[in-house]
Amino acid sequence: MSDLAETIERVVRDVLARMGYAVANPSPLPAPEAKTAAPVAASEDGLMLNRRVVTLADLPERVEGVRRLVVPCGAVVTPAVRDLLQEHRIALVFGQSSQATGRTVRAVLAVAASRYDSEPLENALRREGYDVEPRRHDCLIRAIDQVADEVQSGATMAILMTDHPAPAICLANRREGVRAVLGARADRVAAETESVGANVLVVDPTAAGFLVIKQMALQFLRVGPRPCPEVFQKRLA
Repeated sequence: MSDLAETIERVVRDVLARMGYAVANPSPLPAPEAKTAAPVAASEDGLMLNRRVVTLADLPERVEGVRRLVVPCGAVVTPAVRDLLQEHRIALVFGQSSQATGRTVRAVLAVAASRYDSEPLENALRREGYDVEPRRHDCLIRAIDQVADEVQSGATMAILMTDHPAPAICLANRREGVRAVLGARADRVAAETESVGANVLVVDPTAAGFLVIKQMALQFLRVGPRPCPEVFQKRLA
């Protein structure tokens, strides 16, 4: 690995560690001859790696002949690993359920009362296989009314980007059938989504960078549409 690639890999690891992700062998990176890979299981046409954060140190020494690398849903894959996979034409698959989720989840990406440019996030989610429909509103109330109507079917999940997350959460959760949660930490979004069967994720784009927002959106969508848990149905459904 070149000095530049090694530096980028180390920076990515440090940032992920500060975000709350557990990164194996955080620093310094092991020398190539001393690299020890994480346990990898063989599948019919590739490798399965059980890591929440996948770095070059987790891969086996030789990847020739590998056609795909399967990692858990929601795993973070560093740019250096993605470059290596692309170089060897190895497909990256996020768990057995990720492809099915990408085909079935319809995602609405709404921007309300914010100057946030959602196009890069739209493109990133589409590359992950999601059907993304953008919406833009100057009025937060109208945006929430439309989002509420769209998630009523049970097959649609909505991400609402707004500079005013507190009123957005309150207004959204006043609408019948809407279960909105706040996107604050990438490592908590999936658990919080599952806990109430959330169908709306509210994100303040002024409080996080693109990579964090992308991870929160992916964590949310990979959970997929869920019914309201029985224990909360009388209050939330």
